[in-house]
Amino acid sequence: MIGLKSLAAVLLGGGAIALAAWRGVLAPAYLTSLSTTACFLVGLVASLAAGLALGGWRPHVASRGAMTFGRSGLVLVDDPPRVRELPAVVQRALVLAAMTCVTLLALGNHAAARIVELPADLAAPEPSGYCMPRAAAAKEQARAPAPVVDQAGCALVKRAYQLGYTKSLGSCAPKEAAPVVTAVAQPQEVCTRRQLDEPWLHYGYRKASGAFGALGDVAPGDAIDHRVTDVRAHLDHLESLLANVASSIGGSPHAAHHLWIALPDPHGHPWTERFTGEPRCSTVFASLPLWPRDLDRSQLVEHVIGQLLFATRFGTTASCNDLVIHWDAPADACARLEHDPVAFLGEQHALASVRAVLARRRRAIELRGLTAELGRRVPPEPPPAQAIVSLSCFVVGDAKAAHGSMVSIDGDAIGVREVGVKDIRTTGAGPIDVYVAMASLLAGISARPALAQAEDVDPNADDFLLTRLDPLVDADPFAGARWPLERDELIEIVPIERHLHAFIDDFRRRYLAQRGRL
Repeated sequence: MIGLKSLAAVLLGGGAIALAAWRGVLAPAYLTSLSTTACFLVGLVASLAAGLALGGWRPHVASRGAMTFGRSGLVLVDDPPRVRELPAVVQRALVLAAMTCVTLLALGNHAAARIVELPADLAAPEPSGYCMPRAAAAKEQARAPAPVVDQAGCALVKRAYQLGYTKSLGSCAPKEAAPVVTAVAQPQEVCTRRQLDEPWLHYGYRKASGAFGALGDVAPGDAIDHRVTDVRAHLDHLESLLANVASSIGGSPHAAHHLWIALPDPHGHPWTERFTGEPRCSTVFASLPLWPRDLDRSQLVEHVIGQLLFATRFGTTASCNDLVIHWDAPADACARLEHDPVAFLGEQHALASVRAVLARRRRAIELRGLTAELGRRVPPEPPPAQAIVSLSCFVVGDAKAAHGSMVSIDGDAIGVREVGVKDIRTTGAGPIDVYVAMASLLAGISARPALAQAEDVDPNADDFLLTRLDPLVDADPFAGARWPLERDELIEIVPIERHLHAFIDDFRRRYLAQRGRL
């Protein structure tokens, strides 16, 4: 029976030597090319690694397990009575050889040079902490234009030009001199970091004088009073400052727009989302088809929302992380919002995000006042509460024109909008109704004029078919001309992208003007 320690030493040493030989690091040419530093580092690292490994290996102690051959092949035996072990010196030599081969694979001349240069690199001055020397500014130098050189073979052409037989010299005209390029020295900012030859005490004094209001320029008492006032102002707003830092680190929302839809969730809740989380909305709406086909009612509504707000093919998009869609919403969601908004938002798990956004806005206003008190540049005023928080309801089964109301949440006025459709038709011109209803819900009624277009396209005619299709270019289904989408022979050739782009562009102009982010 062979001890497991001996067997492991043979496998480890033999495998490492074979791998090193296969990679060519044991070749005499490679070993002779190693520098003195690389050889020293290889020996040092290999010795340390072998010493750490052999400290727990204990080659002078017999193994507690052994490997032997049985009727069915190799058999592992626990606590055998007699074990054959390699001598301890041989085991140490095999482990040391394995560590040396592994170190040779990892350390070469380039790696050794990098390790040797590491202390100098760490001690070298960095641009973030020192004022690095800059290249001298280029001086303005006026260069004389190059002399005009006559081209060879153009003597006859020039003579004919002088006698009036030709009006131009053509390709024989003298070349123009290159324009004079003047390098203008740009003004450079004064560097306040540590100079390369500046002592620590001098640099420390400069930093202290700057922190306390330039002690060398003003009276120490005035500088200390100014600093104390500055610290007291920060302490007065310490809670808001800490909360602002916590919200930035924790990634609190910058806006909260909640939309309740009285339809089932088109994606459901697969068990895999418990481990991977819900897919990001930017991924869901990344590659939407231009026109919805073969979708159910929920998928159609989601497609419309994605096209209106997040499809990049139509230009500037809204922020995908600011919208939360609540599927399977009750039909009276907006009525309950108007009656008791805090209770309903808490029931729908939306109150936390709304309050986080409103609290972040209040902190922004407070810190804006702190900035003005300190005499610093005041940041712009945050958007109103109605622009960063909105509550909307999309009802199916009860036709309602888009209308809105106001509710109060923690003292801030928030808008509530609702729209309802009688039914959702997923074929023909049915998606147009969803587009119009959702656009009016999110951004209000559009001022686009209605269009009445007669059915004057006959694709079965025998004369000039292409000219008969011209009315489709101006037949905007979003303005009332929906008859092309109801005819199977025309739906494939309707320039829907032209009309859809105009509709979504008009929608986003209104929507983005009403919404904002902190």
